[in-house]
Amino acid sequence: MKLNLGKTTLRINISFAAAVTLTLIIDESGLCAAALFCCVVHELGHIICLYILGEKPKLIELSFYGIRLEQNNNCMNFFENITVYLSGPAANFILSAVLFAFGRIYGIKTMAVTSLCVGIFNMLPCVPLDGGNLLNLFLSSFTSEESCRKISFFVSALIILPLLICGFVMVFRNGNITLIAVSVYLAAVMFFNNKNKKVNFL
Repeated sequence: MKLNLGKTTLRINISFAAAVTLTLIIDESGLCAAALFCCVVHELGHIICLYILGEKPKLIELSFYGIRLEQNNNCMNFFENITVYLSGPAANFILSAVLFAFGRIYGIKTMAVTSLCVGIFNMLPCVPLDGGNLLNLFLSSFTSEESCRKISFFVSALIILPLLICGFVMVFRNGNITLIAVSVYLAAVMFFNNKNKKVNFL
C-alpha cells in the first residue's frame, strides 16, 4: 500500500501488516499492543526530527525489518545525524516521563515502563538499533567503510548471542518467547543489513 504525503511516499509492506496482525492476535496481555504503540512513538521521533532539520524523506517504508528511509539529499552533518539517531529513544523517554506523572491511572504505569524499555533497548550498540547506527557513525569517522561494517557486525553479534541464550532460558522456564523473538528479529535484520550495505533502518 502506498500513500503520498506531499513529497514523501509512505509504503506499507505486507510483511509489516502481517507481523502486526499476528502479534495482536496472539497477544492476550495487551503488552505487545503497548510495545507497538511505543515503537510508533519512537519512529515518529525520528521522522519529526528529520523534518525539523529540513530533511524530508523521499520514501518511508514500513516492513518486518523496521522503517527504511530514502532521502532526497542527505546533507546532514555529523552532529545532525547523531541528533536524528537519538531522537527516537528521546521520544520514548519523554513519553515515559509524562506517563509516570500519571502513574496512578490503571495501565499507565505499564505503558511508561514499556516506553522506557523500548528507549533503552534501542540504545544497544547493535546494527539495526539506534545504538548500532551511532556506533557506525563514530567508526566511519576514523576508519574505512569495510572495517566499520566488520566491527559493527562483530559487536552486534556479541550483543545478540547472550540475548538469544537468555531468550532460550526464558522459554524453558516460563514459556515466554518475547526475548527470543526479538533476538531472532535482530539477527535477521543484522544479516539483511550486512547484505544490503546502503539500506538505512531507524
